[in-house]
Amino acid sequence: MNPPIKNLFLLLISVCTISACTEEQGNISLDAQTAVVQAYLFAGQPVDSVRITQSFSYARENTDLITLEDLEVAISDGSETFPLYHKNEGTYQNIALIPENGKTYNLTFLHNGETVSSETFVPEKREVTISETSIGLEKVEATTGFPGGGPPGGGFGGGDDEAIEVIWDNPTGDYYYVVVENIEENPEFVNDRLAQFQANGNARRFFRITEPEISDFHAVNARRDLTQFGTYQIIVYRVNPEYAALYETSGSSSVTISQPPNNIENGLGIFTGISSDTVYLEVVKI
Repeated sequence: MNPPIKNLFLLLISVCTISACTEEQGNISLDAQTAVVQAYLFAGQPVDSVRITQSFSYARENTDLITLEDLEVAISDGSETFPLYHKNEGTYQNIALIPENGKTYNLTFLHNGETVSSETFVPEKREVTISETSIGLEKVEATTGFPGGGPPGGGFGGGDDEAIEVIWDNPTGDYYYVVVENIEENPEFVNDRLAQFQANGNARRFFRITEPEISDFHAVNARRDLTQFGTYQIIVYRVNPEYAALYETSGSSSVTISQPPNNIENGLGIFTGISSDTVYLEVVKI
């Protein structure tokens, strides 16, 4: 799964341009033809979406991105160097490169006569456990109405005693975020009224994502959160501080943002590693 934050850096760059922010590191200005990198290395997944654009895109009235198409981009793991091949619209890939947990990677390319580079670490995977792998819920028909007059949800109201706990070790105080998603192609809703409530019956599969935080558990409230029957995939992502900093910066106003998070030498952007573990929860109709 691609990170949900993949376009957030572009948004922050455009906000900074509007509010006349500048990037002071290395005398880089957002008005210059600076390379902007978005590169996320997911452990165990091929590298297929390293995006490189130009910061000048965000200083123009024309909002079309200027993508950098002809760069010689490479990623090294210290023992082998993998060239990245241009795919489309400033996106580079090499599906033979599959990042590994616990490894350090270096990204390099030449742009405007300078070497643009960055280094990141793919964190070790933390094993995740779940307190329940299956739970039964009763179907709530459309004629039943919402219990207690509350909003449409799983159909039961709910309290903390119904929480299903997803747990992992975090002795070093790292950042994690969690994605909970129903992976059925056409899931049945626990509460028919919720299916009607969403887009006149064109209901979407359940999807929820948390913001990165220093934590070692996530609670899924069965009565409130589990709105559909079927299989739920729960992915716990371990991320580096630069990834979490994007969320923190996005919560700032344009007045307080001085510069977006950046770990690119002679450029702007984010090059970061991510690891994950997955557990599953089955919601059965009873």
